[in-house]
Amino acid sequence: MHDSLIETLKILGGKKDLNHSIKFIKPRLLIKHKKAGVKYTVKKIIFDEETKAPIVICYRYYGPNSKKKVYIKINKKQFSKYEPV
Repeated sequence: MHDSLIETLKILGGKKDLNHSIKFIKPRLLIKHKKAGVKYTVKKIIFDEETKAPIVICYRYYGPNSKKKVYIKINKKQFSKYEPV
């Protein structure tokens, strides 16, 4: 895992374990875009086939009393724009 990615995740509240991995992002985790204040729920984490970088797939509900979801992909360059709720 790249040092910059580890540092970013540690800033977001991740914890580095003895095996030097980060235990932080997992399904059902609620995160918030810092500037916009929009909250998302983590659906799953995938890895880019070429770069092997993590991509976080999140969703939020929209509309009053709606069950409709909007999905977004957050790549590692965008991690610093989000924080756990």
